Amino acid sequence: MTINIPTYFHESSPENDIVHNINGNTIVLLNRQTETEKSKINLTQHLIVFGIEGKKYFHSLDDDTVLYKNEAIFLKKGLFLTTEKVLESNSYKSILFFVDDNLLLDFFNRNGKYFIHLNTKEAPKSYFKFKNSPNLEAYINSLLPYFESENLLTEPLFKVKFEELLLNLVLNDKQHAFKNFLINLNKKNSYNLSEFMKDNFTRNLRIEDFAYLNGMSISSFKRNFKKAFYLTPAKWLKEKRIEKAEFLLQASDKNVSEVAMEVGFENPSHFIQVFKSHYGVTPKKYQEKSSQ
Repeated sequence: MTINIPTYFHESSPENDIVHNINGNTIVLLNRQTETEKSKINLTQHLIVFGIEGKKYFHSLDDDTVLYKNEAIFLKKGLFLTTEKVLESNSYKSILFFVDDNLLLDFFNRNGKYFIHLNTKEAPKSYFKFKNSPNLEAYINSLLPYFESENLLTEPLFKVKFEELLLNLVLNDKQHAFKNFLINLNKKNSYNLSEFMKDNFTRNLRIEDFAYLNGMSISSFKRNFKKAFYLTPAKWLKEKRIEKAEFLLQASDKNVSEVAMEVGFENPSHFIQVFKSHYGVTPKKYQEKSSQ
């Protein structure tokens, strides 16, 4: 049976596991007293794992790897086989961070300028390993107290600890594989946003609707939009819609109300107001002048 995670931890996680769900972000302290053999897992989000006790085997399409104490691994979302070994401590423990693209893109938007100059050929592997280091070990130890009580890890504190987590991974990314993954994730996101907006700017949607359909918060959408178009969403939408309206008024027999609806304005009066402020005349007069 394939286990879908992080859903599994919200529905049927063993009682020894401690699960925090903070505004849709899942963090788990995994605690196993017995070994497991090749569990089939489907990651619906990316996963960062920190080893605390025991060791864990990961089997992917690429190859097999082992996570030891005080090491970290970043797994891209997808299918894996995992095996847990308890070793001399008679337990297997690890901390799991589930992250979606939006969290990673927000981090990149704040910090990518420090490594954007790197070669952006993304490593083909489905995971990235981070070896034991003093800063990773210190970070792992700093997380453990927050699992002693359900209310200790608040949303503002989670944001700080998550930022610290990714900064530590970047610091320990000696082969630049993780940094290149973030760079390419941002490139793909910018390209998809650009194509989506060019195809859909005439739809009568609010900026928050466009953000939602692209799987982004409003702040992330505005940041990524400005990087793609060098304008704010509101200004770009107004210019594109007015540009399309001008073409329709010149090249079609549609009346002002029909043109307003076709280019994404909610009502003709708002369209007339915006058009006049841009061209100095009403759409009707512009259409009459164009037909002469």
